[in-house]
Amino acid sequence: MDKHEETDAIIDLIPAMAWSTTSDGMLDFASQHFLEYVGLPLAEIAGENIYRLFHPADTTRLAFEWRSIMAAKTGREVEGRLRRADGEYRWCSLRQRPRLDPEGNVAKWYGVVLDIEDRKRAEDALRETKSALAASEENLSLIINSLPVLVWSARTDGSADFVNQSWLDYAGLPADQILEWGFLDLYHPDDIPEMVEIWKRDLEYSDHTRLKGRIRGADGQYRWFYFSGRKLTDANGVVRWFGVNIDIENLQRAEIALRESEAALRESEHKLKLIINTIPAMAWSCTPDGQLEYWNQHLTNFVGLPFEEIVGFGFYRMFHPDDVDRMRESWEQVVATKQPNPVDARIRRFDGEYRWFNLQQSPLLDPEGNVVRWYGVVVDIEDRKQAEESLRQSQSHLAHVTRLTTIGELAVSIAHEINQPLMAIVTNAGTCLRWLKDGHRDLEQARLAAERVVHDGHRAGEIVASIRAMAQRSPVRMERTDFKQALHDVLFLLREELQSRGLQVVTDLMPEPVDILGDRTQLQQVLLNLIMNSAEATPRGAEALVTVRCRQVPKGEVEVSVSDTGQGIPPEQLERVFEPFYTTKTDGIGMGLSICRSIVEAHGGRIWATTNHPRGNSFTFTLSQFKDAAVDR
Repeated sequence: MDKHEETDAIIDLIPAMAWSTTSDGMLDFASQHFLEYVGLPLAEIAGENIYRLFHPADTTRLAFEWRSIMAAKTGREVEGRLRRADGEYRWCSLRQRPRLDPEGNVAKWYGVVLDIEDRKRAEDALRETKSALAASEENLSLIINSLPVLVWSARTDGSADFVNQSWLDYAGLPADQILEWGFLDLYHPDDIPEMVEIWKRDLEYSDHTRLKGRIRGADGQYRWFYFSGRKLTDANGVVRWFGVNIDIENLQRAEIALRESEAALRESEHKLKLIINTIPAMAWSCTPDGQLEYWNQHLTNFVGLPFEEIVGFGFYRMFHPDDVDRMRESWEQVVATKQPNPVDARIRRFDGEYRWFNLQQSPLLDPEGNVVRWYGVVVDIEDRKQAEESLRQSQSHLAHVTRLTTIGELAVSIAHEINQPLMAIVTNAGTCLRWLKDGHRDLEQARLAAERVVHDGHRAGEIVASIRAMAQRSPVRMERTDFKQALHDVLFLLREELQSRGLQVVTDLMPEPVDILGDRTQLQQVLLNLIMNSAEATPRGAEALVTVRCRQVPKGEVEVSVSDTGQGIPPEQLERVFEPFYTTKTDGIGMGLSICRSIVEAHGGRIWATTNHPRGNSFTFTLSQFKDAAVDR
């Protein structure tokens, strides 16, 4: 082995891709490591065939670089992509040096190829990282400068070392006039002592700070800001404070307005509470489902019960036991229908006495029509109730007087009615005596005459009893009353009077029994007044007629009407005939129809007048049919 072959053998053992070229740049040697890397024999890459190993995009550049190196006779590093045996192109560094002859001409070129793919990738990744970092820093700077808050950072001694663009724009000053301690010149003089004290305290003892203060803007106006900062360690390990100042001027004004509004509201609530607790009425409120949630002091003082015992549905305990069921039914209907319905009930006072009250309610509705809350008052009507009772008693007395007056006017007719059975009694008694005399004795005829005496006696007694019932002043009693019998008794009492006036009375009644819930005497007075009014309004004649009708109507009521064929009342006066002391008669006092209305309404009914055609009037009223037990009133 010659020296040249020994040298090549040594080079092949070196773990590097070595090569050499002639003085004119033609490849004439490649180490075994190089050949194994490219996967080709030297014969296929010798000379200019070496360029077939490089990436097509790099060939022209590398050829130019190689000619430049040969011309300068000075080696330098050149980079390009070399195709590996598996077909992958990898970045490689080509380094070379010339061997010169004694005259300084290049005798041969020697070099190595270094695989730098991993380094290239690392450099690319580093460049991408730096680019991303630069972009991130730019974005962060853009974000910080675009935030609508004043961003800042400070050193551990409290001096500022950064402010964002929003800070500069707000202050209208360059950064060097705000950094360090320049920012204090922008704070309101009245705020600086407290703000600096808090800032220094937090710098020493805390890792965060929060405060409020006013900062002067470029327009010279001070605005309120909220300061918030935190102590952190930055990327370089330096401890710094980072924070923001948030403009709260509008919020501050709103807070001031809210405080003033709240103060005004408290004052208003105080005045309202005083008003509610001093008005001469008992005020209350309930939830939408009807549970008591508030009532004023006046009501509390009256019932003498703690609020805890009557809140919710406990308020029913303050009512009279006889009124509770009625109150519960009424209130449940009000809550269900959302419609107010005033109601009267008795409430127990703290001393145990019950007094009458009127309970009124009104709903507060939202835009959708739902009840938000119920409000109401409880008004003492005990005096009114007593006055109403006195009025009822007065009306009862007046009705009694009216009955007596009517009976007095009918005295002749009544006397005639009584005289008839009395004369019959005398006649039959004489007949009985004759049949008992010796020589004329006929016991059967005497017995028949005595029976007629008994019958006529009973008849006279019934007339007297009817007159007595009409004349006496007895308490009102709501009970089961046979309406047909009551009407029959009135017509029987008036029979002679109506006949004397030449009037015919026609009744149009239901075939079935008519039981009414009411006071018999008062109902008879209504019938008596209406029939007598019709009789007085109807002149004698062939068509002189008074009609009494009775029919059943819905809701468990009976409708009774008394019609005549008289001159009639002018239509414009029909609405007033039931008013006290209003009369269409020349000698009337105007109380008969008023008393009728009071009696009918006390029985839960209605009464009205209409015009008949072609002439006359009808007076109609309603009464409740008897259902269950009687009720004393």
